[in-house]
Amino acid sequence: MRKSIIFTIISLIFFAGLAAAEEYIIQKGDTLWGISDKHYNDTFLWPKLWKFNPEIANPDLIYPGTKIRIPTKEELLGQAAATPVVDVTEKEQPPVIEPPVPAVEPTVKIPVEEPKPKFLVEKNLFNSLGWISAETPGIGKITASPSEREIFGNEDIVYLKADKEITDGERFLTVRTIKKVKHPKTGKSMGYQIRVTGMVEVIGKDSGTPKSKVKQAFEDINIGDRIVPYIETDPPYAPDTPRTPDINGYIVESYMNDTITSAYKLIYLDKGKVDGLEAGDIFSLFSEKPVVHSVGTIQIISLQPATSAAIILDSVKEITIGDMWGKKE
Repeated sequence: MRKSIIFTIISLIFFAGLAAAEEYIIQKGDTLWGISDKHYNDTFLWPKLWKFNPEIANPDLIYPGTKIRIPTKEELLGQAAATPVVDVTEKEQPPVIEPPVPAVEPTVKIPVEEPKPKFLVEKNLFNSLGWISAETPGIGKITASPSEREIFGNEDIVYLKADKEITDGERFLTVRTIKKVKHPKTGKSMGYQIRVTGMVEVIGKDSGTPKSKVKQAFEDINIGDRIVPYIETDPPYAPDTPRTPDINGYIVESYMNDTITSAYKLIYLDKGKVDGLEAGDIFSLFSEKPVVHSVGTIQIISLQPATSAAIILDSVKEITIGDMWGKKE
């Protein structure tokens, strides 16, 4: 009896510690960076807060009304509660020893499954990366909706206008031209930043106008967003041994158009496939002030002919547009 009571009390203390995470509802203008500052007085804890809420596919895209869990700082830092200890001072009965069972050679050998390769990034994040394009892409656009709204999310219905015949079941990415991108050092035009806002699927027609349903909204989808054919593609696999080829260049833009960015954020680079880059390549980031020195690490996750998208794996300071990247000497 005494043993049972002690175990019950300690278990209650243990599980009370696990329940310490509070629920928080995302407000307009919130970022994981800001939430970490508010709750932990430490903005650089936001990657751990993101990992604590794995349902957030992209830390740059959190929406008002989303519920997240905010643990105590101790729990966030991995300081788990002590394991319950059972009082074993009472005399235990000696174990019953069963007679040995003779070993039998199995007649069927069960195949051992090979470990599955790991993707560089989650599929929704890969689909939402966007790119830098020489021209404004698209075969049509979103023109209206039965609800007469102008902003849409998951499961909303929208009308499409296309330059070609489109049929039921076809899927399209909805994209938006964000801005012209110029090289931060040379001033040369790099093209246009294209952001993927979501994915729609054609479900029929109203009075001859193609009608589609929003299958996935990566951010608010707007009237005027253009459509490009969706091609089912898996993200690239993470290489067992990432390369670091002798290639270098500059950060030309960030996914959210911030002039200053940090770890786990997405950026665009001024080199691509034609320069010899491959998905999974890892490079150092460099600051030129007060002298050239390493300030972080990036990994290539998506490629265009002359540009690429990368994720900042770590940084010791804020990263800025125009910072150098390349092979560490």
